[in-house]
Amino acid sequence: MRTDRVPYADIRAYLQTKDTVIVPIGATECYGPHLATGTELRICEAYATEIGERAGIAVVPVVPFNYSHMFLDYPGTCSVDMATLERYLLDACDGLAGQGFKRFFFINVHNGSLGPLEGVSRELRRRHGTMGALIDVFSVMRDVGGIKFETTSAPTAHAAEMVTSVALHLCPELVFMDRAKPPVISPSPHDKVRALSGNKIAFGGSHFINFANMADDSPMGLRDDPLPSTAEKGKTIWENAVAYGAEAVSIYSVMTPPSGVPA
Repeated sequence: MRTDRVPYADIRAYLQTKDTVIVPIGATECYGPHLATGTELRICEAYATEIGERAGIAVVPVVPFNYSHMFLDYPGTCSVDMATLERYLLDACDGLAGQGFKRFFFINVHNGSLGPLEGVSRELRRRHGTMGALIDVFSVMRDVGGIKFETTSAPTAHAAEMVTSVALHLCPELVFMDRAKPPVISPSPHDKVRALSGNKIAFGGSHFINFANMADDSPMGLRDDPLPSTAEKGKTIWENAVAYGAEAVSIYSVMTPPSGVPA
């Protein structure tokens, strides 16, 4: 049930038997030369809506902006500070908690919102005794998508084969494959390290984090070749990921709440 598409009486009736709400946190940012800046936003909203419908769980409208400062070099990216995102979400969810929602299931598509979402969840628990959980859409797609990718460097990274395939299936009007091309990756910043996706720098047997902007190592705004992407691959990834998410939120909606009592 999308709460913005029904009268409040329907939501009141829902709260008589259930207390879980799905909160999607999208992003509006550069997504390579071939995907619209609203691609993540559309994927996040559709994912939340579909798993909510399958599981019979309430879904609120998607939050359109995120902490996307690392993409501000690209026109059209909309970004807010982490503190702003956390404050905004906390205010909105605080009101929902006061209405009777006690289990918050956040749908996330962007690393920049991980910290704010944890902060919101812990503050809501302190104030209202609620539960807070998070599912990362792209992590689920990587783990259960069931696809063997053709690209070998980082097919599940930003704007690469995985997400482009999903977009071709879900929202082809946002995909411009005539502009798709393999990325130009900047040279390694040092001869003893190798840049990985997500600001990770491989060194020795582990890695460290370098808070770089996307344009520092990928001027085109993507990390691997999107050309092998197909709508058929995207359909498989999407159906598997939605099935997983629907079952996950169904389980979460009946999990035993933590007691929080120290030994």
